[in-house]
Amino acid sequence: MSQQKPRGRSVATPAVPTKLRTFYIVFGVIVFIGIAVAAYISLGGTKAATPSTTGPTGTMPTTRSATIPTGKTDDGRYFLGKADAPVTVIEYADYQCPGCGFYATNLKAPFEKDFIETGKVRFIFHDFPLPMHANAVSAAVAARCAGEQSTAAYWQMHDMLYINQRQWSVLATSEVNSQFATYASQLSLDAPTYAKCLSDTAVTDVVVANQKASNALGLPGTPSFAVNGMVVDASDAKTLQDIDAKVRAAIAAAASK
Repeated sequence: MSQQKPRGRSVATPAVPTKLRTFYIVFGVIVFIGIAVAAYISLGGTKAATPSTTGPTGTMPTTRSATIPTGKTDDGRYFLGKADAPVTVIEYADYQCPGCGFYATNLKAPFEKDFIETGKVRFIFHDFPLPMHANAVSAAVAARCAGEQSTAAYWQMHDMLYINQRQWSVLATSEVNSQFATYASQLSLDAPTYAKCLSDTAVTDVVVANQKASNALGLPGTPSFAVNGMVVDASDAKTLQDIDAKVRAAIAAAASK
């Protein structure tokens, strides 16, 4: 989980528990026989266990169930699920963060099946690009430019970016938009419209504003989650599977109220 010190101006955002303990999770990509994502949590200097499955594979995303609604909130953030679902989950994430990539490619599908396809959860993605990741803002813009053509296309590009994370993360900032345009072509998006959007500073401004909003919340790093406006305290989590379990528990608690 990539880490980021809180900073930025105050914005209108969901309430955050004031006693939430700060924690830091850092994910790195380690090469052995394959590529595994290793987690490190600096709470007490404890080294976390490595997730048992590998990260992004670089293949095309699988087709998301056509029964899952997609949409855009009034404040311009994209969501999956019924707009009136009883529980809202927000993921604050960075497209270049290895931990976020692991979550998206290993844990998200069962989460969608259990909570989004069943109408229990509306899932919102909130841009939180970290300064340490040179291509993170551009990737968030790439997803949003797909979303300008349709909300379903946003999620297709979202998946494409995470599954191919290792491919575009290593590119120079001057080259990365060309790769994103290739993904857009593979998704059958309108190429001229997409290319024009990638250079639109207004879209970049939206991503930067989302980054500032995340900073203002004092989030410990990426990925972070909020359930019905309350940040999930994962300070004792050792793996992303642990965080996923805590999010699921928070959903159950919210649904019972």
